Amino acid sequence: MAPKLPMRVSLFSTCLADTFFPNVCFATVAVLERFGVEVRVPLSQTCCGQPPFNSGNRREARKMAARFLSVFEGEDPIVTPSGSCAAMVKNEYPVLFRDEPGMLSRSRALGERVFELTQFLVEILGVTEPRSSFRGKVTYHDSCHLRRGLGVSEAPRKLLRAIPGVEFVEMKESERCCGFGGVFAMKYPGISCRMVDRKIERILETGAAFVTSGDTGCLMNIGGAISRTGYPVRAVHIAEILAGSLEGAR
Repeated sequence: MAPKLPMRVSLFSTCLADTFFPNVCFATVAVLERFGVEVRVPLSQTCCGQPPFNSGNRREARKMAARFLSVFEGEDPIVTPSGSCAAMVKNEYPVLFRDEPGMLSRSRALGERVFELTQFLVEILGVTEPRSSFRGKVTYHDSCHLRRGLGVSEAPRKLLRAIPGVEFVEMKESERCCGFGGVFAMKYPGISCRMVDRKIERILETGAAFVTSGDTGCLMNIGGAISRTGYPVRAVHIAEILAGSLEGAR
């Protein structure tokens, strides 16, 4: 299917990517521009409100959600390299504003324009060939919010399998939580550590040199566990693979 062009999108960078993984943002822009998409980056964007929402602070979450609605008002698709944050905006904003008809309508309308990166590439642009250069054995971790919150699981796999030089291998229990869960990892560190240890076992069973995902939170957790053990596996965002922007992997 040929990409539907021309098109302009707004990039929702997310807190984690902007602060800890800026290369993921650059890679996301590079991938989109490769397919002729003009990328707009609203400089006044802030957190989507997921941390206070998950902590039960609905008042603060509503404030942040209202700001998000104002910043991203318009008609352009909103693309983000995070299934977690996309699911927050699409699924939870209507919950936050269910007693405010005007805001509820705005949140639903905006939610229809929000897409995770691989979802946008496959479902909206119709990308079948990523036009990427990458070499290595890669396995994929399904983030909870991307798979269960947005129902996206095949799009990233289709793209990975289509990249020349990528040897894609499935891991067992790919859909099992890595133990991050935002504030969950801080509230229950012992449980979180046991969950990520199990995830690392599954990754190592594949013999992959790279584990990738569509959420920086998962990659932070998995990458941290890998760095503590010294295993020869790199946790990288799928945007970086699609952009072919990793050192030593081309």
